[in-house]
Amino acid sequence: MHSIKESILRVAVAIVMVFSAATVVEAQVVKGEKSVGPKVGYVSKNESASAGLFFQYAFSEHFRIAPEIGYTFRHKDMDAFTFDINAHMPFGFTGEKVAFYPLAGLNYSSWNTHFIPQDMIEGDDVSSRTSRFGLNMGAGFELRCSATLKLTLEAKYCLIKDYSSAMIAAGISFVF
Repeated sequence: MHSIKESILRVAVAIVMVFSAATVVEAQVVKGEKSVGPKVGYVSKNESASAGLFFQYAFSEHFRIAPEIGYTFRHKDMDAFTFDINAHMPFGFTGEKVAFYPLAGLNYSSWNTHFIPQDMIEGDDVSSRTSRFGLNMGAGFELRCSATLKLTLEAKYCLIKDYSSAMIAAGISFVF
């Protein structure tokens, strides 16, 4: 059985945790604000994982530019390097801690298709690389954990001739 002291201590710890989690953190984007961090996700074209780095720079409260570089891991004999330059139009809600942003931008993808002919020795790899420009459109959410840390969840569709795909990614970034 728990003693009264242990019960009071547990309640006190719970209260401190609730109040520390409820501190006001502004999700409003400030002109000149920058953030950088890693991103991981899923790409529908080859049904594979992706990883990359992104940077964000806010030109105003409701407009920021977000370049990113990524790699889609090999699956179904395909992998890719991707370069994106997206524009975000963020606006905050739910107590200024959460923000939603639609996004639109340009994409450059370099897809590598691997092929092993049946008459070749295993391990021989014939591959072809296709590089194309495309358009991105989507949306994202971000959660400010503190004044210098935010989490993001983003979904976008990349429209590219013969290589269109949906992407979903989560990221963590340092805000400065």
